[in-house]
Amino acid sequence: MKRILSLLFIAISTTLSAKATLPKFFSDHMVLQRDAPITIYGWAAPGKTVKVSFKNQNLESKTNANGEWSLTFPAQAAGGPFEMVVSEDNKLTFKDVYIGDVWFCSGQSNMGWKLEDALNGKEELSNASHEKIKLLQVSRTMAGIPQKDIEKGQWETSSPESAEGFSAVAYFFGRELFQKYNVPIGLINSSWGGTNIEAWMSEDLMGKHTAAQKVIAEMKGINFQEVMKSYKKEFTAWEKKADELDLGTKEKWQNKDYNTSSWKTITLPVYWSKAKVTPNDGIIWVTRNFELTAKDLAKDELTLAIGRVDNEDITYINGIKVGESTQKDLDRFYKVPKSVLVAGKNVITIRVKNTGDIGGFRGDAQSLYLETASQRLSLAGEWKYEAGTKDIEEVPVRQHPTKYPTSLYNGMVAPFFGLKIKGIIWYQAEANSKNAKEYAGMFKDMITDWRKKWNADYPFIYAQLPNYANQNNRWITLRESQSKALELKNTGMAVLIDVGEDDNIHPIHKQVVGKRMALIASNVAYGEKDVPASAPVFDSFKIDGNSVTVTFKNGTFAPETAKASINGFMVAGSDKKFYPANAYLQSDMKTIKLSSDKVSSPKDIRYLWEDAPGKIMLYNKEGLATPPFRTDSF
Repeated sequence: MKRILSLLFIAISTTLSAKATLPKFFSDHMVLQRDAPITIYGWAAPGKTVKVSFKNQNLESKTNANGEWSLTFPAQAAGGPFEMVVSEDNKLTFKDVYIGDVWFCSGQSNMGWKLEDALNGKEELSNASHEKIKLLQVSRTMAGIPQKDIEKGQWETSSPESAEGFSAVAYFFGRELFQKYNVPIGLINSSWGGTNIEAWMSEDLMGKHTAAQKVIAEMKGINFQEVMKSYKKEFTAWEKKADELDLGTKEKWQNKDYNTSSWKTITLPVYWSKAKVTPNDGIIWVTRNFELTAKDLAKDELTLAIGRVDNEDITYINGIKVGESTQKDLDRFYKVPKSVLVAGKNVITIRVKNTGDIGGFRGDAQSLYLETASQRLSLAGEWKYEAGTKDIEEVPVRQHPTKYPTSLYNGMVAPFFGLKIKGIIWYQAEANSKNAKEYAGMFKDMITDWRKKWNADYPFIYAQLPNYANQNNRWITLRESQSKALELKNTGMAVLIDVGEDDNIHPIHKQVVGKRMALIASNVAYGEKDVPASAPVFDSFKIDGNSVTVTFKNGTFAPETAKASINGFMVAGSDKKFYPANAYLQSDMKTIKLSSDKVSSPKDIRYLWEDAPGKIMLYNKEGLATPPFRTDSF
């Protein structure tokens, strides 16, 4: 503790004795919010006068006893590029400065999902040159107290180089806005994968929770930079040891003639935990034979698909490496030269390294196959496996924000409260499946608190979780909890129940997410009230004998909505047992009549009330999907 306080004192002393400085997000290529007062601020020695010149205006500010200074230019219309000069004993010049709309983009891995990993990502990245779209990638930073500056990050002009690794959702959202409004767009990507909402909430909120109070108090004395540095060192050492201990690599288990008769049997694809594979962390080898004919080999290159693997794979066929990847959330597709294969018996062997995640194969049976010249040969089913690292110790405990409530609020949100923005987009909730019902209150509290700290009721647009199967109904509850935030003003919810992948928590159709959020922004943030912020949503229902008429508000359904029975409706009587209903859209395009032979006296209805409800059929003409709902209690 003494060492940390000493370092803090040195840092403060250095700041106060230094020349004029500003937060790192004041940089070349920055976007300042249009039509709002422009506040520029920073630090210098106490009693110094800092001057700022911008657009032929000159302002100055004297630092206070803490070395802080701040000055505000009047609101400006969109435009640029401009130059800004900050001077005290030193001179700082910021070039390529624009005035436009700044959006704060936050959440967990689906917000952080890289542009190049989205649908057609490599092509999208190659076309990412936009002079008037600026990107700010905030470094992933935990902190024990609210920070005034980010650890790393500066504005860049969107290009194939700067957009690589940037948020796909944020980029597609910003591109839609730029194409529609033709004003400079600034996108701040402040996201961290796997994070729960507690990490993004302030001490004002989390300090009320007894379970969090002790951790928050301890965090104030933690040097998170040292913690992360130490963890990375331990993790790197563990990975190195795993590779060194791996018997499979030493004994060349990938060889076609290696004897695997003593190996255990496993059915793939499967998670290691479900199959009771031990140890869960470390290296597991899997292998199986498959037969090919001369007809299968009638083309020069075949495609091998093995789905998503936790976390890393090296894949061999007949002893020859045909592919490898360290990207656990991406489907693997490897090109296999015909020369590697033979007509008759072939052997595929995969070295899987798990470094603290679930382990194993995340895809479904359809994701595991070999595409030959004559068939798609399924490789799902019985394989053999053996542990390459039988006695390795557990992977080092991951140092992650989920352990530290308020940590990301302090390090990745609080620094921006002095910056004017246009609004916020948010994609998070997956990590709160264990307290899905409580999420409703926490989410509303977080939005309200952020707005309070920004001193503005900024538009808040968020993604409702998409379809994702086998979640024990937790995602149903999360979606319902998310929808409660619509009770707050200036909020909008992008319904994604139709764009997920039932077996993938990270669906790649991020273009749809960005487009829907931008459409909602047109209404919520840009005042175009004729643009719908949602598809028709549930309004009321009326029971007439054994049928139910459901009325929707917020417009009408698209004329091309199917005339067949609409999938996803269920009905229950007083016994609360829900059965699939036959549901038909009526001629007014805003009511639906439904019934079920198994329910003679309906009482309640549900729509899309499953983790992955199947085909979605209700849209408005803008392509927005009607959200799930139910009439029985929360």
